[in-house]
Amino acid sequence: MEQKNEEPETSYVTMADILQEQEELEETSRAVLGGSDEKNCTYSKGYVERQALYACLTCVPEARGDESKRSGICLACSLQCHDNHELLELYTKRNFRCDCGGKRLPEVKCKLEPRKEEENKLNRYNQNFSGLYCSCHRPYPDPDNDIEDEMVQCIVCEDWYHTRHLDLDEPKNTKEYAEMVCGGCMTANQFLKNYVGKIEDNNKTVLDDTIQVDVTGLDDSTVPATEEADAAGPSAPKQRRLDDSNAQAQEAKDDKLAVSVDICTMPSTGPDAENAYKKGASFWMEGWRKYLCQCKACCELYKRNGVEFLLNEKDTVRYYEDVGKQRHGSKGSSYEQGMEMLGQLDRGTQVDMLTEYNRMTSRLRDFLDQFVANQQVVTRDDINEFFAKLNKERRESPGSGPPPYFCR
Repeated sequence: MEQKNEEPETSYVTMADILQEQEELEETSRAVLGGSDEKNCTYSKGYVERQALYACLTCVPEARGDESKRSGICLACSLQCHDNHELLELYTKRNFRCDCGGKRLPEVKCKLEPRKEEENKLNRYNQNFSGLYCSCHRPYPDPDNDIEDEMVQCIVCEDWYHTRHLDLDEPKNTKEYAEMVCGGCMTANQFLKNYVGKIEDNNKTVLDDTIQVDVTGLDDSTVPATEEADAAGPSAPKQRRLDDSNAQAQEAKDDKLAVSVDICTMPSTGPDAENAYKKGASFWMEGWRKYLCQCKACCELYKRNGVEFLLNEKDTVRYYEDVGKQRHGSKGSSYEQGMEMLGQLDRGTQVDMLTEYNRMTSRLRDFLDQFVANQQVVTRDDINEFFAKLNKERRESPGSGPPPYFCR
């Protein structure tokens, strides 16, 4: 029988694939960095509601083992004051003031804002500032564990957790949810358990879409007395349904009368109340925070627990990312610009560009593998040296012309 030689499969990369990959990288960059200031230190702005942060292990190597040495720097300082340093990307944190050149980093001279005399007493430093994550307290990526697992950030403590370590009764598709609260924060904030399973989506709740108001002049039988409301407390809410056919009530709704701070709308916690929460972490749909009760008692509860930020719509990571995307949206992505310019090139030029790209990526991969093998940090100078050498080889290669150019 005649045997046929099977040729190995060839992997092809199109220019569209390259540009699409670039678009995905840019999308991530816009989401994380777009809402932060890359040119100015944020120290003078005080405790910024949310910003991209970094921890510098070159300046404070002992931060890995000493909690008192943990510190965080803003995006601009990471670029201007800590270039070529070993930095930990901390994604975003809330209510944080930059430590670069401050009390926690006295040996560092901030180039952007040298005078930082006041201590950042309100900053909070979790284990992420030491390069550790999750309840397993391991680095990410973990050099001793190759299990592929998604990590999700808790919106309360802002630590990151492997989904397999969230102590869930059943696996969750985290992409279907907007936010997560870890099991430890659910235990520390017991009131959140009352809302689990009670908030369905952005527009509906099991509170039957009732509107809590305190309107003088309405029928007394439908409005609970102040004494009753105060006595009820968070665990036994008093509420009144407004019939849309009631002209007086509708007028009150249209006038956007203030919600009574004396009426608690937290779901019941009595013995007959159904509670969907079992254990571990909880996952929440987009917009769930607006259904949290804002009566006096509940607001005091949030304050005591240090979670007042749950009532701030600008606190969410989604809001922060949207701001960043809007800032850069008018410019258009490299994918959009690249596809537009690519369509104007002839087939031969496209092939030359792709050949040059594949050659460059292969060389770059080999170059970076050396650093991985030697456990060295890649600096900007290393990258500049690599491309300088690559350009020199291309110029000295017989018959080589200038590289294709299609950037604006």
